Amino acid sequence: MTVPGQPGDNNPYNQPYNPAQGPYQQPPKKKRKVWPWVVIGVPILLIGACTAIVVGSVGGDDASVTKASNTAAAQPSAAEGSGLDFPGKLDDDTAAAGGDTITSDDLAYTVMPLVAASSDFGDYVCSTVTIKNVGSKQNDFNGYFDWSLQDPSGTILKATFAPEKQLLSSGQLAPGGQTTGDVCFDAAAGAGPGTYVVLFEDTFSLSSDRLAWVNTL
Repeated sequence: MTVPGQPGDNNPYNQPYNPAQGPYQQPPKKKRKVWPWVVIGVPILLIGACTAIVVGSVGGDDASVTKASNTAAAQPSAAEGSGLDFPGKLDDDTAAAGGDTITSDDLAYTVMPLVAASSDFGDYVCSTVTIKNVGSKQNDFNGYFDWSLQDPSGTILKATFAPEKQLLSSGQLAPGGQTTGDVCFDAAAGAGPGTYVVLFEDTFSLSSDRLAWVNTL
């Protein structure tokens, strides 16, 4: 008969206690699953990126006005801050006289005084616009959707097609590049002499800032 605890006993419960081995062996630690953190982390990163884009598009640079040296005496002159006042001016508008330059978001817009134009299709008022990229990155511009005209009655008209004019196109400008073209508007019936305001507002921006050029016709 085998004596418990003696060599030769194959019962594991009758083996002598060895302090070096400890009372028992700890089970191996389970590996943490990584995928839940990936699922949670990726949307957070995407939301952060979208927030940065929205903040950038809403904020923008403060607009500044540069007065033209050859601005006609009959035109109002630009002032400090947000520039000239005009009927219907909003808090975020920056206004200058026709012929002056307003720089915003690294693009310098020079909008010449309005002139009357006509064709077989109707009567217009047009302004020659020059846009220059004064920044260090490529920048977009739009020659149609971004432009409108407020007439003396307070009616705001979108830009229109004038077949006899070289209309401002749309595209991109490299740093230091510039483009020139005409922006035209229908001459509304009954809109006589008074204050006409050429308005620019970036269609693809969430900002409510407008640039304005005040003309007296």
